[in-house]
Amino acid sequence: MKIVVIGAGAMGCLYGAFLSEKNEVVMLDSYQPQVDVISKNGITIEEKGQEKQYPNATACLSGEYSAAADLVILFVKSIYTEDALALNSGLFGENTLVMTLQNGAGNDRKIAKYVRPENIIIGTTKHNCVNLGSGKSRHTASGATTIGSNHNAVENLNRVAETLREAGFEVEVSEDIQRILWSKLFVNLSINTFTAITRTKIGFMVEDKYAWDFAKRLVYEAVEVAEADGTYFDRREALESVRKVCIDAADGYSSMYQDVMRGNKTEIDAINGAIVEQAKLYGVAVPYNSLIVDLMHAIESAYKYNQQERT
Repeated sequence: MKIVVIGAGAMGCLYGAFLSEKNEVVMLDSYQPQVDVISKNGITIEEKGQEKQYPNATACLSGEYSAAADLVILFVKSIYTEDALALNSGLFGENTLVMTLQNGAGNDRKIAKYVRPENIIIGTTKHNCVNLGSGKSRHTASGATTIGSNHNAVENLNRVAETLREAGFEVEVSEDIQRILWSKLFVNLSINTFTAITRTKIGFMVEDKYAWDFAKRLVYEAVEVAEADGTYFDRREALESVRKVCIDAADGYSSMYQDVMRGNKTEIDAINGAIVEQAKLYGVAVPYNSLIVDLMHAIESAYKYNQQERT
């Protein structure tokens, strides 16, 4: 397959690297140094202290590659989805499949402006990576990639699943992808945001009783919103799924933590912010998620002051 990955960050590089061994893979990114090093050397994945080179992947600046792709995989931050799609609209032919494994909610609605609904694959991944820069990612946790569709897309789902499996990914095809997406949102709205605020590894969430108590409040609020929206969860099971991720990826760092450490804008509005907006529709009180959204925006606003202090 001709596969284009939009977003050559930590996770984009992982999927691009693995897929490049049996497919034609082009990485698109807006950061010129990352594009240059991948174009020259390919992608490097570090795992368990060992490095492996994937020289077959190529790279271009976002917007400068316009050949129609068989599969486009979105790994940009949710806040940049619309811009990335518009800038790379030349990728989308009549039969192009688009898969989003991004954090947050609503990415599929943005994709629907460019391809048919049955060509949209939505899903989640339990892999975790840290971006080391210069075309390198550290692979810190593995797990299933779960994909599905809100439309009749069995053939397309099977095609994408087979391509991922051939690249070495564990793949599950779900008939209830909305439930899977809510489950991932529970993980992101607790682990991503709180480890970004505390600037800790993922495992800190279950090691510290105060952190875990706060995570519990965030998740329980989100479960109430999910139920109001029509997807029902046992809140203890939802919390246990978060705890398991904390244990499995204990030494990893969340994507939002990496954003904060680099002084980048976070995906808070597409994660906890999505819960807050959904809660308004159903009249559900979500004070802890509302607080975390405001706090993260305050942290983003403080970047410029921290930068001034360093200079």
